[in-house]
Amino acid sequence: MTPGARFPIRPRRSFFALAVAVLAVVLLSGFRSAPRETIRISGTGGAIGTMRILGAEFRKSNPGIRIDILSGMGSSGGVKAVLAGRLDIGLCARPLKDEERAQGAVETKYARTPYVFGVNPTLKMTGLTLEEVARIYSGERDWENNKRIRLILRPLHDSDTPVLKGMSPGMSAAIDVAVGREGMIFAMTDQEAADVLESVPGAFGGTTLSLFLSEKRKFRLISLNGVMPGLRTMANRSYPYSKTFFMITGKNPPDPVRRFIDFVRSPAGAAILAKNGQAALREGPPP
Repeated sequence: MTPGARFPIRPRRSFFALAVAVLAVVLLSGFRSAPRETIRISGTGGAIGTMRILGAEFRKSNPGIRIDILSGMGSSGGVKAVLAGRLDIGLCARPLKDEERAQGAVETKYARTPYVFGVNPTLKMTGLTLEEVARIYSGERDWENNKRIRLILRPLHDSDTPVLKGMSPGMSAAIDVAVGREGMIFAMTDQEAADVLESVPGAFGGTTLSLFLSEKRKFRLISLNGVMPGLRTMANRSYPYSKTFFMITGKNPPDPVRRFIDFVRSPAGAAILAKNGQAALREGPPP
């Protein structure tokens, strides 16, 4: 170093490169720290898989909005979480109760899906009559081609119960008998029920076409009274058993939530719903 010089002389190019690097760090830091909108969604498990697909498609044109799809917590759990401010949208397979509306919950009906019966691939049955299904639930029919039928039940408070009991008086009585039988398998969530149908030899139980298709499940669906469940047979009422899905929000949800609900109810959303076993419903205005 020459006398009197305290720092080495740097070429001008080095200073320029350093300035560019510092500017890049500042800009990238700004993008990382920029606030992002987040929509938190959960609720009935039958709607979760399709909601993931809808969320991914919505983000393609709304990259600044994050969609968090949480594990299923059931219809009532989703409503409670919305009212507690922990979810922005609750997915519900039943209409709101009067007390839930009184607390500020708002429902938007958006889809209907066939309620179906699934069997583990170890069972060879391809179809049943409703009377035969009732006999399985009541315990009168426990075997199929030397294979034990393992009935999968849901809790009485679950949204599946009114669908099953509403199929016929015989089914209503059979459900009451089934919940009192010893050694029964109870699945607490839609996903747990689907897991059992896939993994337990001889498993038999109810689920939705939406869950089966959106999650690409490996159990098999059967016909009921000679009719396979599907959107066409549900529409012409030859297959009359279904569940209706609602999006639950608080009053006056924020703009990102409204935009997502509008997308679900749009033609693009309807196409995704249909591909995953749900008929779009547009009754009533969004919240």
